[in-house]
Amino acid sequence: MQIIIANFPPATRVEEVNELLVTELGAPMPVEITINVGMGANAMALIQYPTDAPHALGDVLVNRLNGHHYKGFDLNASVTHSFKD
Repeated sequence: MQIIIANFPPATRVEEVNELLVTELGAPMPVEITINVGMGANAMALIQYPTDAPHALGDVLVNRLNGHHYKGFDLNASVTHSFKD
């Protein structure tokens, strides 16, 4: 399963995204986090969870992340695909 989280501050680091997910939201540790800064206005994070992660995990995280105010930015998130229903 992959989750995209958009609208992070431009200088956001992988460690900060991991802290948000695991420490603040109580999510399981992701397999991989990739950050794309784009044009410099904001950053986007691609969060990779195991392919057998339950679809409910994605739904819960997206619901908690959408509109979450993070360092002056309102995040938005979506599940890009899930392999398990």
